[in-house]
Amino acid sequence: MKSIKKQLVTIMLVMISLTAFAQEGKAPQKIDYKSGNPAEWPAELDAVIAAPKNHKILLENDQVRVLEVYISPGEKEPVHHHKWPSVLYFQEAGDFVDYDKDGNVIFDTRTLPTPLTFPLTMHKDAEAPHAVVNLSKTQPIRLIRVEMKPENSTKNITVIDGLYKAFSAGDVPTVLGAMDAQIVWNEAEGNPYADNNPYIGPDAVLNGVFARALANHDYFTLENIQLHDMSNNQVLATLRYNAKNKATGKAYNAQVAHLWTLKDGKITAFQQYVDTKKLSDAENK
Repeated sequence: MKSIKKQLVTIMLVMISLTAFAQEGKAPQKIDYKSGNPAEWPAELDAVIAAPKNHKILLENDQVRVLEVYISPGEKEPVHHHKWPSVLYFQEAGDFVDYDKDGNVIFDTRTLPTPLTFPLTMHKDAEAPHAVVNLSKTQPIRLIRVEMKPENSTKNITVIDGLYKAFSAGDVPTVLGAMDAQIVWNEAEGNPYADNNPYIGPDAVLNGVFARALANHDYFTLENIQLHDMSNNQVLATLRYNAKNKATGKAYNAQVAHLWTLKDGKITAFQQYVDTKKLSDAENK
C-alpha cells in the first residue's frame, strides 16, 4: 500500500499534468523565491501559528502537512514562514505582492511580462518569513500547499526515542552507540558537570558525565519525556529529572530540555538546559 505521502505526491503530479495541459502552447510560468536556513527562523512564525486565519491544516502526519490557504480580497496576511519544501496548487488569484519580514518586496505580479494564468502548480523550497498582500478588491487568493517534511525527521525521532529507552533500561552501550565518534556534548551552564564542556566523543561523555552522575546519586531517572521534531536535523526533548543526591540525601525533580543534533542517524551534538538551582540546592547540605 502506498504511503499517504506518496498518494499526495501522485495527486499533485496529476494536478501538474492537468495544469500543463491547460497551459499548453504558452510560455512556462515560474516564480523565483529566495529561501534560507529554516533553523534560523522563529518557531512562532510558523504559518499555522502566526497566520492561522489564512492557513488551515487539512492533514498532517510525520511525512506531510497539507494546508488550505485563503487570503481575502484586499487582505494582508501576517508575517510567517514555511520551513519545509512545498508543492503549491493555485486555484485562483488576482494581483498580489509578497513582502519579506522587513517590508521589502520579494515578488509583485504586476511586474511580470506575462500575467499568471490559473490553475497554476509550482514547487517552492523552504520559504523565509514573508507576508502576501492581495491587491484584488474582488478576488480571493486560494491554493493548496503540500509541505514535504524531511525523510529523516522520523528517523531522528526514532533514534532519540531509542536512546532514552536504552538509558532507562541501563543499556549504556546502546546509548553510546547512538553517538557519533566526534559528538560535541555540552552540559547546561551552572551544572557541576559543565566544568569540562565540551565533551568530545562517547568516551568523554561516559567518563565525564554519566559515570559522575551515577556515582553522585542514589537514583537518577528521566520522566515525562516528550520529543519534538525540529528543522535542521534536530530533535528537542522536554522532560524531568527525578533524582536523589547521594551525599546530601536530598531528592529533586527538575525541569529539563535536551537539544539533539543528528547526521546520518548518529547524534553529533547535545545541549542540555536544566533548572540548575534545583541541582545546586540538592548538592548543598
